[in-house]
Amino acid sequence: MSSARMVRQWLGQAGLLLGMLLGVGSLSSCELAEDTVGTDLPVLTSSGTIYVDTLTVRTSTVLVDSVPTSTSSYLMVGQYTDARLGTITARSYLRLGLSGAFTPEANAQFDSLTLVLPTDTYRYGDTTQVQHLQVHRLREALRPATTYYAFSSRAYDAAPLGSRAFRARAKTSSLSIRLDDALGRELLQAAAHRQLSTDDELDARLPGLALVPGAPDDAALLRLLATSSGMVAQLYYHYPSTSDEGQRYDFTATAGNRHFYQVQADRRSSLLSSLTATRQAVPSARTAAEAYVEGALGLQTKVEVPYLLNLNELGGVWVVNSATLTLETVTGTENRYLPPPAVLTAQLTNRGNQSGAFLTTADATAALTASYTRTISSRTNLEQGSYTFALQPYYEAVLKRQTPNDGLLLAPTSLDTPERVVLGGQGHATNPLKLGIYLTKMQ
Repeated sequence: MSSARMVRQWLGQAGLLLGMLLGVGSLSSCELAEDTVGTDLPVLTSSGTIYVDTLTVRTSTVLVDSVPTSTSSYLMVGQYTDARLGTITARSYLRLGLSGAFTPEANAQFDSLTLVLPTDTYRYGDTTQVQHLQVHRLREALRPATTYYAFSSRAYDAAPLGSRAFRARAKTSSLSIRLDDALGRELLQAAAHRQLSTDDELDARLPGLALVPGAPDDAALLRLLATSSGMVAQLYYHYPSTSDEGQRYDFTATAGNRHFYQVQADRRSSLLSSLTATRQAVPSARTAAEAYVEGALGLQTKVEVPYLLNLNELGGVWVVNSATLTLETVTGTENRYLPPPAVLTAQLTNRGNQSGAFLTTADATAALTASYTRTISSRTNLEQGSYTFALQPYYEAVLKRQTPNDGLLLAPTSLDTPERVVLGGQGHATNPLKLGIYLTKMQ
């Protein structure tokens, strides 16, 4: 039987043509071009299988709930300007504690107070640029048993206690910053008068420290090891009778046991300037056909196929053999300083853009993920970054009306890191996404 005759038979099934024209868009065959009849209808091959690759796919950028950072083992500090997301700023807040009894003699003489901040190997941004780290005294203590988030902050004095210029090179294992002598003398005198015997007494004099980047910095975000025993404020002093025998006492972050970091974006000059409310979505049509993912800022990409259920107008019983969604990264938006997330996850959402259950693999043994890969693009013949999701179980459940057709949220697996990616939407000129679905007619 010819392909044309088979298509005419389909047209006799109620609602097919209407369904196709209303929303499915162009459905194309996986066969050769001469097997295609028109541009709006699928072609059924002798195997009874069709390939649909031009369904309408809508993408948008959603601002989700902020991630908790007071439960993290890290702090983050730094600032850089992102051409898409605006100026990204990270600040950290920590409480120091007593490492043990601090009972210097009354005649102890102050020498210096130095804050030591150990780093790990993680950086995000341009590590070749000079940047600054300023230390400020908190005006209010970090509350116990309180969860702090990436949007949280605490007030601190405008004048810094100390500052340091540096480059966030990979070989940098720690930063040492000399703090204001007046603070050191105050702490030493209080200890000598036995007024620094508990952490509460320390809080009364030093509620904590804020680590802040320099206002004009455009460099990198640097991650610090908050739970390291090496994160200390070292107070050096001596006694007049033994001036050549220096003494040292450590106020430690581990003893303080409270910390968090803040990550925020100034989006006023970006395409996302209108994104101000939690669970708000900005369509890709308003952001140059791009959508964005950034964990620490709470930016996720929503993917919707609004007319997917129109496939049910084909009539009969159809099975989804495979469904593959490939999203390309926009050319020129990633480099060695701004790498994309290594893996993205997919989770259900609703019309209010709330986060639902994570999708699982076909055998339901693990969370469904898509790894970042670089392959040769069939469009440009150049190497291109992309993520590919195998969504057959999800779309089959939607077609069977077992799952609402409210879309998916794509996010990095680690929400407390600032890796971001720019994904092309369906209407993007050079990096459009692609959704391909194979269906087989069972009867």
